[in-house]
Amino acid sequence: MKVPVANKFYRTRLSDKYSRFFVRYKYTDLAIATDSFSVEMVDFAYDLVKDAYEMFEKLKVESSIFFETLEPIHIELKSNFALPTREIIDEMIHASFLAGVGPMAAVAGAIAQWVGKRLAERFCVRNVIVENGGDIYLKTEEEIKIGVFANFNSPFNRIAIVLPGGEYGVCTSSGKIGHSLSFGNADAVTVISTKAAIADAFATRYGNMVKIAEDLKKVTILAQEEMGDNFVGIIAILDDKIAVAGKTLRLEQA
Repeated sequence: MKVPVANKFYRTRLSDKYSRFFVRYKYTDLAIATDSFSVEMVDFAYDLVKDAYEMFEKLKVESSIFFETLEPIHIELKSNFALPTREIIDEMIHASFLAGVGPMAAVAGAIAQWVGKRLAERFCVRNVIVENGGDIYLKTEEEIKIGVFANFNSPFNRIAIVLPGGEYGVCTSSGKIGHSLSFGNADAVTVISTKAAIADAFATRYGNMVKIAEDLKKVTILAQEEMGDNFVGIIAILDDKIAVAGKTLRLEQA
């Protein structure tokens, strides 16, 4: 049985360079950080999430299999979906076919990415971070550190991923903690990609594959082979073992 993470304690660890606010709508709970802040951002982000929810509710009536399948699927939409929210569906479907998983494996990353991009465009912020259930979209002009939480007693909780300025998705799958479905045993498989929806889908793919310690190295090799230009890095953790691969990332003490 997986252990739920009810207290999102990791949200307290944020650089003083950023202003932080939260957006909650039904089951979605976003933590958002930007280098500048206005109250208008809160309403704007809330409306984005609400629009996305309404789009998913409409989609569920037309294609319930989209939410149930564990395999990639094309869908024919009968209703006219607004183009901005339709982007979320398209990103999820694209990511699912790349990773060979169901489209819902990419939902948290896709929503974080969509909200983050819209905020950056609307308010001209240079640095933005959107965290959705532990999955992150970020756009930054400077080097950034992201803490690793593998499990409550993991020896690797003291390390941080360091990335140069850029646009990334940083998403994690676990077979031991959290509510998301995983068929693996990993404490954490974190995938860093150029897009959050793709990172989310591949984190699910490789998280499912990690059953024993020998699988850690296998998934780091696979990620480099399968993800192509979308690959930035991967960290796979099981008990006291870790495997790491990446183009521009490095690990430091948190």
